[in-house]
Amino acid sequence: MKKIGFAFDAVVGLILDILDLLILEFFLHRTARIVVPLVSFGRVKVEEIYTDDIAFNWLGLKRLPSGRFLLSSTMSKFAGALFWLLCLVAYLSFTRGV
Repeated sequence: MKKIGFAFDAVVGLILDILDLLILEFFLHRTARIVVPLVSFGRVKVEEIYTDDIAFNWLGLKRLPSGRFLLSSTMSKFAGALFWLLCLVAYLSFTRGV
């Protein structure tokens, strides 16, 4: 019985890892790649998803030679999550009448 439980745990862990990859790595990053340049009027560009670039400051920004800024992939996920959180708050405030 323990072997079946261990196998089930491994399968569930694998499924959750795939969902984590799809939701956090892809969905939030792609959201940030659309939203961040729109909000910053093109001054901030988002880094590719699996690039391991260095020299970002604590906000995840780096100045490019063109004068624009580059947002790190890690911080772009936070920007995507913040966008969807603000969308949820706006939806709840308009539908609940608060």
